[in-house]
Amino acid sequence: MKWVTFLARLNRYSAWVAIVTVVLYVITGYGMTKRIMDPDLARYLHLGILPIPLFLALVVHGGISIRHALWRWHVFEKRRNADIFVWIVVLTFLALFMWMFWR
Repeated sequence: MKWVTFLARLNRYSAWVAIVTVVLYVITGYGMTKRIMDPDLARYLHLGILPIPLFLALVVHGGISIRHALWRWHVFEKRRNADIFVWIVVLTFLALFMWMFWR
């Protein structure tokens, strides 16, 4: 499988993971407030488990999409510079998320 094909599939899968996680966020949010499920389980899922896969899926999906957009728009002269820029942005967001989530 070619690298571009792999990234396209990864982009698609990360988008689906993000959508499913957002739906679970809504359900657990209602579970905490409207008691459609056990409030303790809903709070545990909503605050402890779901933020990690949601953020990772959004960062992967956003990073790959931004990479392709930068290539299409010819923002950088070389594609490698666009890749380096995207890596810097993605790693910065990951560092900020880890700092906010585990402090």
